[in-house]
Amino acid sequence: MTKVYFIRHAEPNYSNHDDLLRELTPKGMEDRKIVTEYLSNKKIDVVLSSPYKRAVMTLEDFAGKYGFKIETINDFHERVVGNEWIDNFFEFSKNQWADFDYKLEGGECLREVQARNIAALKEVLKKYEGKNIAIGTHGTALSTIINYYDKSFGYSDFEKVINVMPWIVAFEFNGEKCLSIKNMKKPELWDAYNSNYEKIEGVTLVRDEEEYFPEDTYHLVCEVLVRHVDGTYLLMKRDPTKPLYPNMWEATAGGSALKGETDVEGALRELREETDIVADKLEFLSKDIGGHCWHVRFLCVTDCDKNSIKLQEGETCDFKWVSAAGVLAMTESELVGWQMKKFIN
Repeated sequence: MTKVYFIRHAEPNYSNHDDLLRELTPKGMEDRKIVTEYLSNKKIDVVLSSPYKRAVMTLEDFAGKYGFKIETINDFHERVVGNEWIDNFFEFSKNQWADFDYKLEGGECLREVQARNIAALKEVLKKYEGKNIAIGTHGTALSTIINYYDKSFGYSDFEKVINVMPWIVAFEFNGEKCLSIKNMKKPELWDAYNSNYEKIEGVTLVRDEEEYFPEDTYHLVCEVLVRHVDGTYLLMKRDPTKPLYPNMWEATAGGSALKGETDVEGALRELREETDIVADKLEFLSKDIGGHCWHVRFLCVTDCDKNSIKLQEGETCDFKWVSAAGVLAMTESELVGWQMKKFIN
């Protein structure tokens, strides 16, 4: 099996209109560390790239740290727009996705971009069969590659990743046959902890990459039970698009602590993102291991305006304040996180 990790470049300096020489911004340079962390445990054998500077620069941190020489392949370069810089990129891009043969004078249509990139990819698959390959690429070029193997990928999907930089997509191949495509978007990085709740220095975990987690490593999942000063508890309804427990009520706000965050910092951020409640302190409730996670639970007591809750799009779709008796009366089939009942009084 051959694994190919396409890495769209980090944030470029758009004030430089030279497509070949456009460099990364300071933020883009910093975000290269995300790529390095992600690739660090993928047992990469070879590093390739588009010849464009921003793509090469994005991989330089990883290549330098692990002793790789970056081989540039011209046909992996980005779509050539045309003879002049365009200001309305979104309209131009929408026209191209609506008609794969649409192009400006001196530019390429998406059909040409796709054919060029796929031809280069097939040569790479032949030359490095059975290897793990990292390839520096671009947003449109990568999107046409995905579309070649998955025709359902179109403009609406492209829109969602226009501003995702870096963007990583993992492919698995058997020969030239594509077996799977895993769209990582911008990888979410976590600190690693051992079973004694001690942070493991030098180890970074990547969301949705549990198969690569070292043995006896866990990441932090922070959960916050919210109680109003009037004694009612905040319940939120999970979004219908959630793969787990859609449309069910949950008793906590929460999620994974990001790399560099403590459990309290992660909990406060998740509380703010999911409810718009800004707190400065939390009461610790409990912690325990479940799966690859350390679940850390806190209580937030708030005097916020009960109608001011702002829900996080894609996470929750409704909320209500419920008395302690009302929460305790809910069954396991009605309430996600029903274990939190023991902290409700």
